[in-house]
Amino acid sequence: MMKISEILRNKIFWGIDLLQKGKKRAIYKEIKFIIENPIASKAIESKKISIQNILNHAVESTEYYKKYNQYNSIEDFPVINKNMIRDNFNDFESKKFKNFPKFKVSTSGSTGTPFMIYQNNEKKIRNIADNIFFSEMAGFKIGYHLTYFRLWNAFQKKGIISRLLQNIEPVDVFELSNKETIDAILKKLSKSRSSNSWLGYASAYQEICRYLDQKKSSKIPNNLKSIIAISEKLNDYTKQAVSKYFGVEVVSRYSNVENGIIAQQPLGNKSYFEINEASYFVEILEFDSDKRVPEGKLGRIVVTDLFNYCIPMIRYDTGDVGIKDTIDSKPVFTKIEGRKTDLIYNVRGEAISVNLVLIVNKYPELKQSQLIQKASGIYHFKLNSDSNFLREQEFLNEFKVYLGEDAKITVEYVNEIPLLASGKRRVMVNEMVNLHK
Repeated sequence: MMKISEILRNKIFWGIDLLQKGKKRAIYKEIKFIIENPIASKAIESKKISIQNILNHAVESTEYYKKYNQYNSIEDFPVINKNMIRDNFNDFESKKFKNFPKFKVSTSGSTGTPFMIYQNNEKKIRNIADNIFFSEMAGFKIGYHLTYFRLWNAFQKKGIISRLLQNIEPVDVFELSNKETIDAILKKLSKSRSSNSWLGYASAYQEICRYLDQKKSSKIPNNLKSIIAISEKLNDYTKQAVSKYFGVEVVSRYSNVENGIIAQQPLGNKSYFEINEASYFVEILEFDSDKRVPEGKLGRIVVTDLFNYCIPMIRYDTGDVGIKDTIDSKPVFTKIEGRKTDLIYNVRGEAISVNLVLIVNKYPELKQSQLIQKASGIYHFKLNSDSNFLREQEFLNEFKVYLGEDAKITVEYVNEIPLLASGKRRVMVNEMVNLHK
């Protein structure tokens, strides 16, 4: 049962949308119908029209795609990636939308490749509607109190007014190394009368559960309605431990900042991810060619964003790999693997559970980066930069906040950080012979 304050927030949100011609609700209903009825003729036709519209728009309004104006299908278009867009940014930008309102979006840098694009207003609204639908799938409702676990230093924090209106409480995951922070979060959760939800890195939940293991804790009193894991792979230990300590099923979401929510696990302890075909066209391609692999085979996850008209992203290689299949007539991922990330230790020998390369997001002049731990307290950065990296010392000082002030860090500038045979790129590498157990 929602509290009066939660109902009020919910009503205000949808009331504001109504004053804005109900755009979010209309798109939300469309998304809901397509996801829940994937083989309905109306859903199939809607997806077909969305693909046709973005392809036509791209060839008619961008320099990069105009040469493909004789296309027969989406497979006639090239596969692109972050660096291709960065290096040809003006050619990817739609002429029709240059003078329209647009919103700057910077990626997390989790690939070691900082990246910025623009999104048009309709795309931004689409992402909000996607978020509402997939959050509801996990048990969340607009108006609930949301605790957001993230490496906030790598992102622009929401303002105080925005946080109050959206009922969001940001928690920096790096602070979870301080057990007093975890105690405070759990104490607040236990006393809260609000309907609560958690959104954040899988490693944040693991850190909290490991701490509860050490304390030999019993179940934590709470009013949690949903828990969604993002950015990292959700392992079996964390899934089971969250259920044990909080009595709530945690589901994993597959998304990126430059596009949005691509897939999410349904409730019911399912291991697969339902693909968001309402907003994206997803292909799985071979590692050494741009041909599609059969269902059930591992390959590169390539996404076409159906609603970013400001910078069309057609056949965009996410850098991740996965297996696509069909379950109960729905398109799903039965496997998703992201970039290879080793565990890095600070100068005190403490494991750092978050992907520190997220910090690279603040340095858009870098094309790629890779953090290597050579030995205890000794680190090496490989950086790929378009020009002289003038903020190197600022960059290193920022990482010392996490690694330790005594960390010895060297820097090497390279032209490219190679991919593994799997098609993934390692962004954090631990080369220590005697790894911590």
